[in-house]
Amino acid sequence: MRGTLKILGRLWPAMGLVLALMVVLLPSPLRAHGGAELTVSPSTVAPGSTIQVEGEGVEPGETFTVRLEGLKAQAALGSVAVGDDGDFHERFTVPADTPPGTYRVVAVSPEGETLTAELRVLDQAQAAPPEVPATPSAEWMSLDRSRSPGEWTIIGVILLFSTGLGLALVWERRGNL
Repeated sequence: MRGTLKILGRLWPAMGLVLALMVVLLPSPLRAHGGAELTVSPSTVAPGSTIQVEGEGVEPGETFTVRLEGLKAQAALGSVAVGDDGDFHERFTVPADTPPGTYRVVAVSPEGETLTAELRVLDQAQAAPPEVPATPSAEWMSLDRSRSPGEWTIIGVILLFSTGLGLALVWERRGNL
């Protein structure tokens, strides 16, 4: 027992390093719980396309005015009423004369609560063909299982740490330490 505590005492700095690496290298797109959020889909469109604007976590019964704002153009898209669940879902059409660029879709309540989401407008030459819904087939599905260098680093550090701890415990059990 005393040997195990001795080994663990030596490993605390390594465990701290592993924890620090995990905190630094792991991506953490955390969102505050309970905050209002606006989403736009699709996030890239051609002028004249329809977008779905959805708001979550806002005050039930409010009405939001929705606008498209950018350096090249601004346009009022319409308004939407919030349901009893505090969410809203509405389709709007991006004006056909909207120049290509990055825009913000802005939803503003009469009380001044403002929600924003990014929208990229392409010119007609860049616009992708409309999305075709997925249909069932007997073909094999190809999944992208690639890992970033940071993820591989974390995996390697965890494997090395686990191997070292296992070997140290085995050696301690045999009386080699």
